[in-house]
Amino acid sequence: MRAWQKETAVQLFNDTWALIDKPDRSADEAAEMLLAAAASRWHWGEVGGVEEVAGGDWQLAHVAALLGLPDLAAMFARRNLATAESEGWSGWRLASAHEGMARACAAAGDPAGRERHVAAAMDALEQEADPEDRQIVADQLATVPEP
Repeated sequence: MRAWQKETAVQLFNDTWALIDKPDRSADEAAEMLLAAAASRWHWGEVGGVEEVAGGDWQLAHVAALLGLPDLAAMFARRNLATAESEGWSGWRLASAHEGMARACAAAGDPAGRERHVAAAMDALEQEADPEDRQIVADQLATVPEP
């Protein structure tokens, strides 16, 4: 059962990314994206470690922000950031958590919060030694909309 849940969590996570990247999502695909992200996160909660659960929280926050659900986005972005801070993560992991918060703030119409978390993400990226990981998060930060 655990192997199936892990495989399912991964598949749902990847399916969610495909829908995030789809520029012309239908209303049904938007609903599918939210449900897939939530289901992936649930399965990670059953069989994943702290990194997988945090990644699921981040993805669910990202999807909620894309769909204009600021309260849901903030709920899961806060969970992800709290995990990053309590685990003492730095570099790309901490930067990604702040990127999620910046996106949630943007969805909520909070420009000051967006800017605060973008700046914190940039500071955390300065601690990342791997240029590829640094670039991935920098590219995500570049897509955080203005509120």
